Amino acid sequence: MTEKSKRRKQASDSAWEALRIDRTTFTQDELALHCGIPRSTYQRWIAGKTEAKLSIPQLKKLCQLLGIERIDELPDDFSPPSQSPDEG
Repeated sequence: MTEKSKRRKQASDSAWEALRIDRTTFTQDELALHCGIPRSTYQRWIAGKTEAKLSIPQLKKLCQLLGIERIDELPDDFSPPSQSPDEG
């Protein structure tokens, strides 16, 4: 299995996950590690199971890795648009 197909298997409706896939070559594990976030936490965020609560340094690193330069480029939520953490 190629690295690209591995990343595609992890795809979701999450805007953050789409940015990871489109803008980086990082796996979920690698992105989470670089940001100081446990992979399982990142996965719960993008699945809409829990609300993302990043520290400012974590958010800065995530934006740097994803090439987000302006605040208006930030997705509104980690979870898929049809689901919020409260709907679980």
